[in-house]
Amino acid sequence: MDFDRINAPTVPSAWLDLDALDHNIKLVNNKTKSINLRLATKSIRSLDVLNYIKERSPHYIGVMSYAADESLYLLQNGFSNIICAYPTLDIDNVSKTFVYTKQGSTMVWMVDRPEHVKALNQIAAIYDEEVKICIDINMSMPIPKLYFGTKRSSLMNKKDLKKLLKFIKQCPHVKVTALMGYEAQIAGLPEHLPGKTLLAPAIRMLKKHSQKQVSQRRGSLVNWLNNQGFNLSIVNGGGSGSMDFTSSQPEITEITVGSAYYKPAYFDYMDTMHEFKPAAGFVLPVTRQPEKGVITCQGGGFIASGANGIDKDPVIHYPDGLSILTDEGFGEVQTPFAIHSSLLKNGTAAKIGDAIWCRHAKAGELCEHFNELSCYRQTNKDSSDKNVRTMTTYRGEGKCFH
Repeated sequence: MDFDRINAPTVPSAWLDLDALDHNIKLVNNKTKSINLRLATKSIRSLDVLNYIKERSPHYIGVMSYAADESLYLLQNGFSNIICAYPTLDIDNVSKTFVYTKQGSTMVWMVDRPEHVKALNQIAAIYDEEVKICIDINMSMPIPKLYFGTKRSSLMNKKDLKKLLKFIKQCPHVKVTALMGYEAQIAGLPEHLPGKTLLAPAIRMLKKHSQKQVSQRRGSLVNWLNNQGFNLSIVNGGGSGSMDFTSSQPEITEITVGSAYYKPAYFDYMDTMHEFKPAAGFVLPVTRQPEKGVITCQGGGFIASGANGIDKDPVIHYPDGLSILTDEGFGEVQTPFAIHSSLLKNGTAAKIGDAIWCRHAKAGELCEHFNELSCYRQTNKDSSDKNVRTMTTYRGEGKCFH
């Protein structure tokens, strides 16, 4: 890789490798070509990048947002088929989306509790609208002494679903049009996390067993709902780490993919992601050298969300021969790195004014720290986007969604 394509920055900045992004887009298209493709905005967080991927994805159907105000923002910027992945009580922004649904846009809201349905029904009644809802089924696999999955939906089985549907039938302004069964424990859990390599065989076994129960449970619930007359137009599942599995399931009409496009560091530890290339990260300028064998960079404290662990830390992408100081880690305003002795001997060690390239552990969270992504290509090929220099993030547009 030609890391000189972006001049060494004077402040921390974010980068986007367009060749790697193109490679990842093609891989996703190939793996998901049997069904519709929905883009996970949480893992992208840039209108420019979303549009870039959309234009190169023949089976694109829409986006999956993560908040009500973000959904409104996407509608305002030309995205017309949206599922909000998480339940919302932000009724003000829900009501503002009605102007777009009246014009033909599709906006679907996630529910798994009566409280979610009640709030949506009440605001829809005020405006005399009909709100489309997606029922979120929990695809986690509870087994004795272990809960294999994420704490998301409260709906685990047909009994739970029947109770919710009984309440929904009392709400004339909501309509069930979709079901989501997201197998997070398959799509988002790496097999060989750093420091936990001994767990890899057990994780692989659990994933394989979980695939079987997901196939049976999700499919049976979809069939049951259709037999009850709901005629689901959308059955959504999957994620970046489960594209092959999810796309093969007969009940699925579409898959949601996001992280695969950037291929963040967390996915380096996943068996199914080896074909993908790192496409995004950040650059830190070297501003100090407190002693021989140590350099210090400005910024760097971009730790990913989730349970604390080294797998949530950024990783050094370039140059080789550096390591993080474990007593300090990646700091908010400065980050020191140890220089390996081999670099010191041959005189190639990084020095003040140089740049250290890193990658964030998770995908879209990187964009919360930068206004723009500095784009470059590794090749000099002529392309339609050869003049692209930056792509703006949500933050760069002045937006902060939760």
